[in-house]
Amino acid sequence: MIEWIHHGIDTVTGMPYAQAGSGDAAVLVHGALADARMWRPHQALLAEQWRTTAVTLRYHFGSEDADPLRRRADSAPFGVATHAEDLAAFIEGMNRGPVHLVAWSYSAHAALYLACHRPHLLRSVFVYEPGFPTYVTDAQALQVFGEDAARMYGPMGAALHSGDLPGAVELLMDASGQRQGYFREQPAHRRQIQRDNAHTIPLLMTQTPPPAITAEQLRSVCVPVCVAQGAQTRPVFSVVCNAAAKAMPQARHLVVDHADHMWPDEQPAAFCSALQSFWECDTVARRTDA
Repeated sequence: MIEWIHHGIDTVTGMPYAQAGSGDAAVLVHGALADARMWRPHQALLAEQWRTTAVTLRYHFGSEDADPLRRRADSAPFGVATHAEDLAAFIEGMNRGPVHLVAWSYSAHAALYLACHRPHLLRSVFVYEPGFPTYVTDAQALQVFGEDAARMYGPMGAALHSGDLPGAVELLMDASGQRQGYFREQPAHRRQIQRDNAHTIPLLMTQTPPPAITAEQLRSVCVPVCVAQGAQTRPVFSVVCNAAAKAMPQARHLVVDHADHMWPDEQPAAFCSALQSFWECDTVARRTDA
C-alpha cells in the first residue's frame, strides 16, 4: 500500500497536490479534463525510488479557482502562461532543489516553457505529446495539424455551442482515444475524473494564447529532455512532437509502439518504466560529469 506523505493546497497558487514516496523529487502534471488524481497509479509504482508530487492545475477540480464562488478576485486567466507561472512558483516553494518535471498534453507546453526560461528549477523534463504548434515551422506540417485539429475540436465546439457539456466531454475523449465509444469504455474512475473537470472545456476553448516557444529557444534548452509520443497517435499531436524533437537534437525522442495519446492513462506501468529509464540515465550522466 502506498504511503501518502501529504495532501494539501498550495498557499501561493491554490493548486491541490499529493506527495508520495521517497528519493529524488519529481512533479507530475496532468493534461486536459484531468487533475492530480490521474497520477495515483503512477505514484504507487514510483514510490520506492522517487518522491513524486502530483499537482492539480488552477481552475481544475478541487483547486480554489475551480468554484466561481470561491475564486479570488486577482486570479490569473486560464491558459498555459498562468499554469507555467504557477508551476514555477510551486517548484520554488517545494525547496527541494531542481526537480524532474513530467507533463502530458496540455501541460507539456508549460513544461517546455520552463525548460526554456526557468531551467534552474529543473533536473529534467519528460513531455508526452504536447499539443501547441508554436515551434512547428514546416508549412505542410502546419496544414496537416490544422486539418486534424478541426476534426478533433470542431465537433466538441459544436456540442458546447448547443449547451451539451457532457457531450463535449465525451467527444473530446473519443477524439483523444481515436475511436467512437472510447469515453464510455474507460474505467469508471477515469470517467469520473473527466466529468469532474467538464467545466474546464469552455475555458480551454477560450484560453489566453500560449507562450510562443520557438524552435530556436528549444535548441538552446540545456536540461535533459525526453519528447515522447505514441506511434499510433493522431496528427494533431504527432506533428507537434516531431517538430519538438527536430528542434531539440539534444533531446531523447521516444516513440512508443502500439500507443496513442491515452497511453499514460492506459498503461501506467509502461509509462513509469519509461520515466525511470530516462531519470536513471540522467543520474548516471550527472555522476559521470562529477
